[in-house]
Amino acid sequence: MILIGGATASGKTALAAEVARKIGGEIVSADSMQIYRGMNIGTAKERDDDLGVVQHMIDICNPDDPFTVADYKTLARRAVADITARGKVAVVAGGTGFYINALLYTMDYGGDRAAELRWRERLIADAEQYGNLHLHRKLQEVDPVSAQKIHPNNLKRVIRALEVTYSSGTAFSAQNNVRFEPVEPFVMVTLSGDSAELRCRIERRVDKMIEAGLESEVRGLVDRGYAFDLQSMQGIGYKEWKPYFDGTATVDDVREAICKNTREYAKRQRTWFSGQYPTIATPVTLQPDTADRLIDRYRQELRMTR
Repeated sequence: MILIGGATASGKTALAAEVARKIGGEIVSADSMQIYRGMNIGTAKERDDDLGVVQHMIDICNPDDPFTVADYKTLARRAVADITARGKVAVVAGGTGFYINALLYTMDYGGDRAAELRWRERLIADAEQYGNLHLHRKLQEVDPVSAQKIHPNNLKRVIRALEVTYSSGTAFSAQNNVRFEPVEPFVMVTLSGDSAELRCRIERRVDKMIEAGLESEVRGLVDRGYAFDLQSMQGIGYKEWKPYFDGTATVDDVREAICKNTREYAKRQRTWFSGQYPTIATPVTLQPDTADRLIDRYRQELRMTR
């Protein structure tokens, strides 16, 4: 596989499309927001016709459908198998690290979903009765690593860590840090670069989204019954509109909030990709031969595995 990772607004899809067109490939998205139908502008989706290449893992569920990393692993691996069976190259592009891990490695994200949900109900009840600190102390007992990273008031993450730990018998932090051999060989490029340049790209991108009608898109989702507490509606570009619809914020306020949250997310992505994978770092400002160099590297690695 060819993988293209990096921060949001760094140009991953454009590079993936160029590589796919030149090598005879198809794109497999690794973006946790582009899976949702009807969420187009805020997720910066590109149409297949505009890219000149087929994309997979786009528009596969509704905004209120449950979707897990395990679901992504199953469907994305199926897409990769289909692409390669037809003699084409799978070009994976996206910035959701857990999705990429699920695709690459033989890690078990499945667990017992029913058991997790049963534990979640009990933990929510405990939180209502005894408070956040009570649950955080429980997490400290079974998974001190996660407890150190998660603030006691971040109840959603505390409950998630506990439900996974209790239902699987393995600490949540240990499951996140497991590494195995990749399912198949891959070549990866990470789009990095100057933070000031990326900041400008983010602001231009947000402005284009607002000009393209992001407000109307979010309003349409709300009108169709998709509440802001849904996982999908908590995505950057969507959750920031709630104060505006409540009458407590202006469009300029929303723009600033989206830009700020996107910058913070991009910073976390850059940190993730800098230490996660064997990769070739490439500046955000792509050179004319960037795609060709990546394809050459892919072909070299391919010869070595045969």
